[in-house]
Amino acid sequence: MTNKIRQIIVIALLLTSLVECIAFAESRSLNMAVIAPSVSTSMEARSIMREKGWLETNFRQADGILVVVRSMLFNPLNYSYRSIDDLQKDADMQLNISGEKFHVYIYQINDDLSVTQLKHISYKAD
Repeated sequence: MTNKIRQIIVIALLLTSLVECIAFAESRSLNMAVIAPSVSTSMEARSIMREKGWLETNFRQADGILVVVRSMLFNPLNYSYRSIDDLQKDADMQLNISGEKFHVYIYQINDDLSVTQLKHISYKAD
C-alpha cells in the first residue's frame, strides 16, 4: 500500500469518526494536543495534523488529543484513562521504535480531566 493511499485511508477514517462525534463536528479547524512518543510516531502525527488542517495546542486549550503509537498489539491503549498523565505514560510504554503498526487514537478530554477514546485505527508502519 502506497504512502498516499495509506494517508487517504487514515484521513477518511478519522473524518468519519469525527462527524459522528458531536464534540468534533464543528466546521472550524480543531485544536488538538498531540502525544507521539518517538520520532516515527511524531512524524506520522504531524502528517495527520497537516492533512486534516488541525492546529497543535496544549492540553488546556485542546478540543481533543491525537495519540500515535507503534505496537504489534491489536489495541495497545485503553479505552479510557483517569488522567492525561496516565495516557501519556501508557503511550510511552509502547514499542514506539520497532512496533509493526501505527495506532492512531482520538481521545476526548472530559470535565474531570479523564480521557475517553473516540476512535482507534491501525495500519502497517512503512
